[in-house]
Amino acid sequence: MTTLEYLKSLALGLRQRKLSENQVADVLRELQSHLQETGARPEDAFGSPKEYAEWFPKGHTVSRGSKVGYLAAAVLMVLIGVKVFTGQVLGISLGFPGTLIYLGATVLVTFALIAWSNVLQRQLPERIAEDLNRQK
Repeated sequence: MTTLEYLKSLALGLRQRKLSENQVADVLRELQSHLQETGARPEDAFGSPKEYAEWFPKGHTVSRGSKVGYLAAAVLMVLIGVKVFTGQVLGISLGFPGTLIYLGATVLVTFALIAWSNVLQRQLPERIAEDLNRQK
């Protein structure tokens, strides 16, 4: 695992423990500084990203990625609710092809939001990403 992959996985683990973005950035900055000073590999110095993240006490912050994940769940429920309401209560039918298109679009939107959520969860804080780009 490269240092970049390790940092992204650690960022995910820290956000899953509900640490604030400032705390995530501080931990990653300290880890990056330690690795530069010692030349050690992250796994050798700190173990797996998941194990290292578990050393930190749980916080109370909901990350942007989690918020997008909640949005995905809400969108899915609303779109299915609209389909059920229009079909069962109002008696409006889209027909078989319309229903397939509607449900396909619902699944597509939901998966896009879930993918975006995953990207946000693994994203490095801006300052850390800038530091890594300068080192290259």
